[in-house]
Amino acid sequence: MENKSEKKLYGSVLLKSAKILDALAEEGGKTIQDLSKKTSITSSNLSKILETLIVIGYVIRDESKFYYLGTKFMEYNTQNIDAKRLLAISRPYLEELRSVLNETIHLSVLENNKIVYIDKLEPKNQGIYMTSRIGMARPLYSSGMGKAVLSTFNQAHLSEYLDGTELVQLAKNTITDRATLEKELIKISKQGFSIDDEEQEDDGYCVAVTIERNSKVIGAMSVSFPKFRFSEEYRRKVVTELKDTKEKIEARLR
Repeated sequence: MENKSEKKLYGSVLLKSAKILDALAEEGGKTIQDLSKKTSITSSNLSKILETLIVIGYVIRDESKFYYLGTKFMEYNTQNIDAKRLLAISRPYLEELRSVLNETIHLSVLENNKIVYIDKLEPKNQGIYMTSRIGMARPLYSSGMGKAVLSTFNQAHLSEYLDGTELVQLAKNTITDRATLEKELIKISKQGFSIDDEEQEDDGYCVAVTIERNSKVIGAMSVSFPKFRFSEEYRRKVVTELKDTKEKIEARLR
């Protein structure tokens, strides 16, 4: 049998592209210089390859010339038709939300009792970025979007989830007590939005809502920002903008 190390590999551009995509899968946007350091590919070659990856939707570039993974991968990975439609319809509204708040915007779907990010928009002209990335999975009990989704579970479904889930301390304020979490979910259900106050990551704050179609939850979205920018007044503004965006997206999903 032929050893893997002995196999001759073809398509050096493909191999370089794979290195670039692996680097972009890490947190935050990357400049040409960042990518060159991580991949050992020259800036001139990077520019050519990135332009092609942008055209085919594998990479996106913002106005500050930071590069990110594109959403094309989710079209391949997501078999759920609702999720594909959600991804396509929501993008312009998420961009509008980002332009108003200039914070990190997330879109996610529920997969295997976890929240999976299918889109992420970074704030412009800010030096602090969330560690999340497209394709990353988060627990339901510790994340804003996860708790928003959990709050819609019926009692039987919620009990099944909690019976099979260890509530592990992930950050400063992670809820690890079942009764406390159940009480929190009742509150979320009544107020129509969820808060992650340093529960998933230290120093992070998140406001989240579900997205529904025909009374069925098909996803969730959130606004995330550093805790030091938190105030009750700002949270109220974020909740208002988030709920307004939710209404616009759900109207298109009907």
